[in-house]
Amino acid sequence: MHGLIFASLRDYTVLRLGEERAVELWANRIFETTEAYDDERFSAQLEGLVVASGDSMDEVQRGFGSFAAKSTFAGLYPGYYAESTDTFTFLLGIEEKIHELVRATIAGAYPPKLHVQPLGEVGVLVSYTSDRRLCDLLVGLVLGTAEHYGEAIVVEELQCMHLGDPGCVFTVMRPETEERPVTRSVFERLPRGALTSPAPAGRDRGT
Repeated sequence: MHGLIFASLRDYTVLRLGEERAVELWANRIFETTEAYDDERFSAQLEGLVVASGDSMDEVQRGFGSFAAKSTFAGLYPGYYAESTDTFTFLLGIEEKIHELVRATIAGAYPPKLHVQPLGEVGVLVSYTSDRRLCDLLVGLVLGTAEHYGEAIVVEELQCMHLGDPGCVFTVMRPETEERPVTRSVFERLPRGALTSPAPAGRDRGT
């Protein structure tokens, strides 16, 4: 896992716990933003935040993902956020325009492989494969991206690696189009509200 992600997680830890408790959690753990580190060390920091916050691992990953989308990645890639204009466009281009660039230019960075295809005008289908199996973090990233654009979306998971599937498959749709049959929904194991972006209170194009 790249050091930039560790730095973002530390910032989220400060937001979630406050500076004093975050310092305790990250004491003697220094991660350079130009280096890459074992995934196990990232997992350890997530576990530490779970214990310190009292949140579940799912909640920590979703909260961090949302934070990273709205702050870390919006700051790193303001041009892409601006040109995408909405959540669906953002997701349809992220593998080609961001992930491939990251793999080519940042040593030790290995973002997950995403395959995103449109579902007509109503949403997109996202396929995710990664040995890290951080699918709830991905859900948070999607929901945070929707908040950035001031949009309401609903994320449903049709397949999940944690349930024995070879990869995770999500639908990302507008709430008014969510009534449809699905194979298996994340709503069977997570609170519905946790996977629904807030209703828009005005579009935020800031970075």
